[in-house]
Amino acid sequence: MTRMLALFFRRSLLFSLSLLFVSPLVTVPCVSMVQASESSEAFNYRDLLNYRGTPSTMEQRDQQGNLTIPAVYMDLGAWHGFHLPDTPTHYGSFTGPLFIAQEYSLHLSDSLQRLQLISGETGQGVELAKAERVEIYSEPWELVQRFRFKDLELTTTLEYSDNRTAIVSTKLLNLTDKPSSWRLSWSGSPFVTHPKLKQYRLVDKRLLSEDAVTWLFTPIDQTWQMQLDDASYRLQFEQAITISTQGSQGYRADSGLLTLAAGETVTLRAAQRYFHTQAEAKRADELDWARVTEQLAVNQARWHNRLDNLIRGGGLKTRRLAAKAMVTLLHNWRSPAGALLHDAVTPSVTYKWFNGVWAWDSWKQAVALAQFDVALAESNVLAMFDYQFDAKDPLRPEDAGNLPDAIFYNPDASRGGKGGNWNERNGKPPLAAWAVWQIYQQSQDKALITRLYPKLVAYHEWWYRNRDYNRNGLAEYGANRHPRHGEPGKPDREAVIEAAAWESGMDNAPRFDMNDQLQVLENYDAKGRLLGYSISQESVDLNSYLYAEKGYLAQMAEVLGLESEAAVWREQAARLGERIRSEFFDAQSGFFYDRRLVGERSRLMIAEGKGVEGWLPLWAGAASQAQAERMIATQLNASNFGTKLPFPTVSADNSAFAPRRYWRGPVWLDQALFGLQGVSRYGHDELARHLATRLVNEAQGVLGDGPIRENYDPLTGDGLHCTNFSWSASVLLLIYRSWLSTD
Repeated sequence: MTRMLALFFRRSLLFSLSLLFVSPLVTVPCVSMVQASESSEAFNYRDLLNYRGTPSTMEQRDQQGNLTIPAVYMDLGAWHGFHLPDTPTHYGSFTGPLFIAQEYSLHLSDSLQRLQLISGETGQGVELAKAERVEIYSEPWELVQRFRFKDLELTTTLEYSDNRTAIVSTKLLNLTDKPSSWRLSWSGSPFVTHPKLKQYRLVDKRLLSEDAVTWLFTPIDQTWQMQLDDASYRLQFEQAITISTQGSQGYRADSGLLTLAAGETVTLRAAQRYFHTQAEAKRADELDWARVTEQLAVNQARWHNRLDNLIRGGGLKTRRLAAKAMVTLLHNWRSPAGALLHDAVTPSVTYKWFNGVWAWDSWKQAVALAQFDVALAESNVLAMFDYQFDAKDPLRPEDAGNLPDAIFYNPDASRGGKGGNWNERNGKPPLAAWAVWQIYQQSQDKALITRLYPKLVAYHEWWYRNRDYNRNGLAEYGANRHPRHGEPGKPDREAVIEAAAWESGMDNAPRFDMNDQLQVLENYDAKGRLLGYSISQESVDLNSYLYAEKGYLAQMAEVLGLESEAAVWREQAARLGERIRSEFFDAQSGFFYDRRLVGERSRLMIAEGKGVEGWLPLWAGAASQAQAERMIATQLNASNFGTKLPFPTVSADNSAFAPRRYWRGPVWLDQALFGLQGVSRYGHDELARHLATRLVNEAQGVLGDGPIRENYDPLTGDGLHCTNFSWSASVLLLIYRSWLSTD
């Protein structure tokens, strides 16, 4: 496969670079490009996701908050994307675009560049649906539509040249042995308003120039629907086009008469560009079409290189799964804008609330990204560390070392912004060192370790300073000081427990259910300053993460030549590992549990039932061999964690088990991965392979073109909640690399 991709890459690159030396009206044979594409392994990665759909309003969502169109094609960290048409009336056009209004995915139009093919001889429009052959498909680097008539072949493609620019190319090929003439016409109009904001008008001004139409959007600040400053959208043509107004905000663009000799092709191109602010638009390069051609060739080469690095064996279904997981991650990639200072991957562009960057999502995503794009993996981590708190932080110096839970385009009002979904109420589980070490394993970039080791140390130490109520070396989940959490001596119990559950990442897990025994504890420093809050519960997963982190920090210290520090980390890990084995494991039931603090004592939370967090000591390597063997032998049956989809978040024999209620039973693939890796770590790799294969085969849509879901029903395999979810995609990619990449 490597040789085939290399052959395709060379042919495609030579073809694309040859366009640098022709006139703006491109007229070159196209046969070699089609042959190269269809003869290569890349052909197997067509239609990984279903992009088909036509929006009828700015926002169409299902009851769970997902866009009703299954997937949106985006690339290079762009903030706007497109679909393929699902009806003949839009053939030849790319439906949309979707644009992200800072934090909210909305549609600008049903099709902003709707194509009409007109015969130069009769002046009549040609119905593309009546073509003898119609091909509409996606490849990882582009969307394609091809219509073949007896006398003409028309091909339209959409691909990205940079993080603000999508290029639509329309190519005509004369199939006859004599000259033929055609005209092309495009038209479109933005939607007028948002369906829930009836008084708002999206477009403030429409500006026309010789080669472009620009729509200036009306600023709006509706925190839960849409946010725009002086954003704009520009449609710019490469060749000479006659542009006229159509309706109150629409346009029409007409080519001149295009006369093609026998066998000749002609290609016309347009750029669709979205900018959050006029300042951003001014900073953007003026389109240099020769450079655009080069950028497209480079990006296509980049895609082939990623596939070549990522896909290393396995059957076609599993190879396609790995490619789909990669594509899902890259559709959710956002380039720097607003408060996002580095390229980063968001949880999902198709879900209403997920156009931001979360801490522990970032750690998991970075591990998968490192398998095929180390630079993006590093950037994904740095995006969160841009906002690591320090002792000089004007709002929370007591949280020096910690990071926000989530960051968005708009900073929270407490950060001097105008509000949004930014969250500083709590942190997220400490998986950053794991992520950085996994990136280093791929890159061997010592500079990354040098840069992040002190930041990771500060993050690690924060847990013991701010989340160890009784200073016994076992940490608790909790909450930061925050106006929502009350005042010193008067904590808002409900709000703090809510934030503590969020900090665990398992938002509504039964182990965080409010009851009389779950208390809020205030953590103070030696000077009497309130540092934050803990809940009265030492969690096995948190302390397992910290155990693993000590090991990774020791390895990083060794890379940096800090042998004495490495020795300290290893000594700390040894002590914590012993405590995890002795204090979180119940010999009678053969499982690991959280501990509930009750006054000066604590107890294992056996009565609350088993949760998937109990597998984390195996993932981290803190469990003894005997403990691991006991769990693997007794806890992977259908009645507990061996359900149809293995590793439900709550054991099936737990009275709180609810297979479709978020963290109360559904399979979250990150926790399933930790379980699989734990099983493998203790010598049962074939069992892990069997369970991983079952998960992939039984989870709805994983092996087809359906969107990768946030979580899954462990009993039926049904996909649940958010679509096109990044960390699920990351896990599937890692599962492929670990267990499915051999036939």
